[in-house]
Amino acid sequence: MGNSKWRLETSINLALLNAKRAGLIDELEIIVSDWGSEIPLRDVLQLVPQAKERVQFVHTPKEIAINEQKDSKFPEVIALNSAIRRASGEYIGRIDNDTIVGEKFFSKFLKLHKVNPTQELDLKDSFLFVERRSVPYRISRLSLPLSQINWFIKLSSKMFKIESAKDWGREFWWSPVGIMMFHRDIWHATHGYDEKLIYWGWMEGDLALRLGQRHQIVEFSNFVGHDFYHLEHYSNMTEYKDRNGTATPRKKNTPKFEGLSYVENDKNWGLFDFDLPLRTNSAKAKNFDFYGILKVPQLIMGIILLGIDKTSEIIVGTLPKLRIWFGKLISHQ
Repeated sequence: MGNSKWRLETSINLALLNAKRAGLIDELEIIVSDWGSEIPLRDVLQLVPQAKERVQFVHTPKEIAINEQKDSKFPEVIALNSAIRRASGEYIGRIDNDTIVGEKFFSKFLKLHKVNPTQELDLKDSFLFVERRSVPYRISRLSLPLSQINWFIKLSSKMFKIESAKDWGREFWWSPVGIMMFHRDIWHATHGYDEKLIYWGWMEGDLALRLGQRHQIVEFSNFVGHDFYHLEHYSNMTEYKDRNGTATPRKKNTPKFEGLSYVENDKNWGLFDFDLPLRTNSAKAKNFDFYGILKVPQLIMGIILLGIDKTSEIIVGTLPKLRIWFGKLISHQ
């Protein structure tokens, strides 16, 4: 799985710094759902100074987590709902713990919010979803300092593949999440994710279909672009398939398309009947770029290897077309 602590720290820290550059830092709240950690994440994550007023943690103790997750490896729907239920923002979005939010998203969302609603879009009445781009494993495995990973993403973002379900004929909301967000009133009206979906997958699809009964389902990338960057942590598809061990495959939620209710869960959705207060980060911040110079050779090598990968992709994609063209050329002679 790679350096999961680095990925989470990088995701939080760059979200804060990018929001600051976009002029949105004073409106930003980040809540980390810490599910079952023996040592709370708030005590170990090293975050930038801006986190002091903006980042909070909801920690679900191990004894509660074990009881609530039943036979699931990780009941993401309950963990997410516990954070959503305690959020105070007007718009609440969910991202994965290893996805970086870019500056352009914050800037574009701020502009849309100022003129909302328009003929094209009503933020308050919409399910908003954006796919993510994938930062190649060759780079993310290096655990680069903030300045270097930020520089690399800005330089190379257009080269990153967008992970979209549309490539295999599905709706955009089947895709891996960049961000899924909507107004807090919608979250509370619908009671969040269906907490029966304690296994892997389909949770966003379920919400899209449920919310589609009353609200607009919006492919939000048409308005804000794809400014979300997933720090890849599997080197190949075999490693991804066996991520829980070859003998212990992850159970999956079964997609359901008919008979869905707009409201799921009871009034205590998000573990609201448990005393799970929001806490701030307590770990001491470090000088993030002090050792950055030591990573430069690795970064250069990673960029070279990435260039080789991209060149190979182009060649593999071009050869069949060249064969067809050459065949047509011969047939005309």
